[in-house]
Amino acid sequence: MNNIRRNTLIIIIIIVLAALLIVPKLLSEKGKNQNPQGQNQQNQEIPADAYIIRTTDIENEISASGNITANEEVEIRSELSRKVTGIYFNEGAYVRKGQLLFKLDDTDLISRLNKLELDRDLNLKQEEREKQLYDKGLLSQDEYDIRSVTIQKIEADIEILEIEISKTSITAPFSGITGFRNVSMGSLVSPSLVLTTVQDIEKVKVDFSIPEKYKNSFSKGMDISFAVEGIDEPFSGKVVTYDPNVNESTRSIMIRAIAGNKARNLLPGSYVKVKIEAGNNADAILIPSESLIPKLKGQSVFVYQNGKAVSREVEIGFRSDKNIEVTSGLNIGDTLITTNILRLKPDSKVKLQNIN
Repeated sequence: MNNIRRNTLIIIIIIVLAALLIVPKLLSEKGKNQNPQGQNQQNQEIPADAYIIRTTDIENEISASGNITANEEVEIRSELSRKVTGIYFNEGAYVRKGQLLFKLDDTDLISRLNKLELDRDLNLKQEEREKQLYDKGLLSQDEYDIRSVTIQKIEADIEILEIEISKTSITAPFSGITGFRNVSMGSLVSPSLVLTTVQDIEKVKVDFSIPEKYKNSFSKGMDISFAVEGIDEPFSGKVVTYDPNVNESTRSIMIRAIAGNKARNLLPGSYVKVKIEAGNNADAILIPSESLIPKLKGQSVFVYQNGKAVSREVEIGFRSDKNIEVTSGLNIGDTLITTNILRLKPDSKVKLQNIN
C-alpha cells in the first residue's frame, strides 16, 4: 500500500515538472508567432495624397452680417402736459425739418401773455411821465429805478411765457418719414407719451461685426458691398467709424458704414450680408479645408517628413468653401497630407500616392 502511494506521488511530481518545462515553451512559441503580425500592423504604411505648399495670390474678402438703422431717428414727445388741438401730418409720410406736426392747447397761455403785454405797455407810459419828473428833480433816483426794474421783470415774464407757448407747436427736428400716430385730437398728452417717430432714411447706417483678427484689415472710407434679403439689387457703402471696444463674448468689433437710400427701399431693422474687400495677398498659403484638424485650442495639420506623418500647429486667416489661408505654421515646400487624415497619428508611416 505504501508502494502504491509512493509511486502515485512520483508520477504527480513528474507531471508537474513536465508542465513547468513545456508550458513556458509553448507560450514563447505563440508569442513568436503573434509578434510578426503586430510588427506588421505597426509598420503598415497608410496611403495618402499630398499637396506641396506654395504661395498663392488671393483677394481677401471678409464676410459679415449686420443690420440697417436709420441715419437719424427720434421719438416725438411733448414737453408740456396739454390737450392736442391739431394734427398736421399723415402716418408714414415724408415731412420736412421744422414742419408742424402737433398743436397743443395754448389759450390760457395766450391770455396770460396778453395781460403781461398790457402791464408792460402801461408801465412804459408811466415810465415816460416819471422820466420827465425825474429830469425836473421832482422824482428821486430810487423811485425812478423801481419803475425800470418793474418793466424788466414784466419783459422777463413775457419771454418765459413766449418760450412755453412755442412748445405747444411740435415740429419735425429734421426731414424724414413719420411713424405711427399714437394720439388723437383732444388727447391729453404728457412728456412720458411718445406721440410719433421721425426717421431720416435718405441715407442709412449699416452696422456689422467682424472678428477681432481682422481689425487691421479695414479703415475709414473703405468701400463695402451688402445684400438685403428680398432685393436682388446689390448695395454699397463706406465705412465711417467703428466701436473701439472688442466684444468679450464674441471677440468681434462693431463697424458702421453709411449707404445712400434715395429710393427708400432700405428699411431700418433689415438684415444684411456684408462683404469687405481687404486687399490682395500675393504670398498667401492656401490649403484644402479637409486637411485642417480642429483641436480644443487651435488647429493642426499633418506634413510628410522622412516617410512619416508629423503634426504641425497652424494659425489660420481667410476661409472659403474649399480653401483655408494659413498665416503661420507651414513653410514653402512643405508636403501637406490631404487624405486619410482620420487614420493618421504622429509618426505614422505614410505612403504617398498622388502629389499635387
